[in-house]
Amino acid sequence: MYWRETPAVPSTLPLLPQILAALRPDDRILDLGCGGGRILAELAGHGLGRLHCGLDINLPSLALAREKHLAVALADLTARLPLADASCDVCFLQAVLTCLVPASRRLAILREARRVTRRVLAVADFLQNWDLPLYRARYEAGPGETGEAGSFLVREGDTVLYAAHHCTIPELTELLAAAGFTVTFLETPQVRTRSGNILRGVVLMARPEASV
Repeated sequence: MYWRETPAVPSTLPLLPQILAALRPDDRILDLGCGGGRILAELAGHGLGRLHCGLDINLPSLALAREKHLAVALADLTARLPLADASCDVCFLQAVLTCLVPASRRLAILREARRVTRRVLAVADFLQNWDLPLYRARYEAGPGETGEAGSFLVREGDTVLYAAHHCTIPELTELLAAAGFTVTFLETPQVRTRSGNILRGVVLMARPEASV
């Protein structure tokens, strides 16, 4: 599996000031898809959160995070997480939904995030960019290759590396609602992908509803 074994999972999506402003020094913070721990280390550097932990499926990245003395563990994010209900105040999902195809896998991780999150879910990811020729070609070919609009195959030469997905705003907000979240903040900044492409992304905060 590509995401389990690839030697590097670069973290390129920013933490907007509005996200940082919503966090508290005593928050218990969970980063789902923590990679090498950039977000956790940055939050700790800002003095935000009293407890920082991360889960990821990528073994090389977890090793890098442990070298920074971060509390991280191996986990399949679309399965039941090894955490109690409402055990985290804030949960981060940075460029994770884009790695999950089909939609049932994206909904699974959001439902688990809803189960363990008490106060804030922070999401940063990539939107569909039909105005960019590279991505238009991918979106047009994607449904025939993946069975899902907005999903496409990422290749290196003739080798398929992984399937990716870019959401639309309505799709993402509906998915969050189905998982039991209400969006409270949303912006669409220009962001950089792991391959260096610049495109429109999304950064949002959502609160868990009282019941799903």
